Amino acid sequence: MSPRYPSGSSRQSAHHLSLQDPASGQQDPILLDALFHNCNYDFDQVNAIIDPILSAPTACQLTTLYIQGIIVQQSAFLVTNLNPDQTIKVLPKSSNWLLGSSSSCAVTIDHLEVSRCHAVIGFSYSSGFYLTDVGSDRGTWLNRRRLNSLERRPLHHGDLLEFGSLRVEFFVSGSGSQLRDSEETCC
Repeated sequence: MSPRYPSGSSRQSAHHLSLQDPASGQQDPILLDALFHNCNYDFDQVNAIIDPILSAPTACQLTTLYIQGIIVQQSAFLVTNLNPDQTIKVLPKSSNWLLGSSSSCAVTIDHLEVSRCHAVIGFSYSSGFYLTDVGSDRGTWLNRRRLNSLERRPLHHGDLLEFGSLRVEFFVSGSGSQLRDSEETCC
């Protein structure tokens, strides 16, 4: 499927979004392409979610690491800086993402206390984002409360996630009633 842009616009006009790799200062076309793909090549949707994505690092209050759930219509995707360079990574649309130290995980976390398959972040249109521990050795914590193995807890904007001793903040952005429901923070 080829990208669709509003009449009078072009791929070049989308570059005003200025997604840059913090290390090199260069624009990251792969990141921009991933955003357009996840938003069904709808320029207005990308434009609506770009500011929360770019401002997520400055929203962190407890740690520099974050996972951000983005809701677009009835689907969702994740954006995170959980990588060695702490650069923005956009994950494909899905209903769940496996987190762990294994390279086969959607979010690979290189940390001594993170199990190969540690936890899952899921999304349901009816109930929003949730977190589940999948039998990790060092535990998964939500707002300083440990999850039992396979226990599912709802995620809200501003939640603190802990995978072993690794602390990560969770944010929600996008559109829909799930976003309004997720904005109540309990940390």
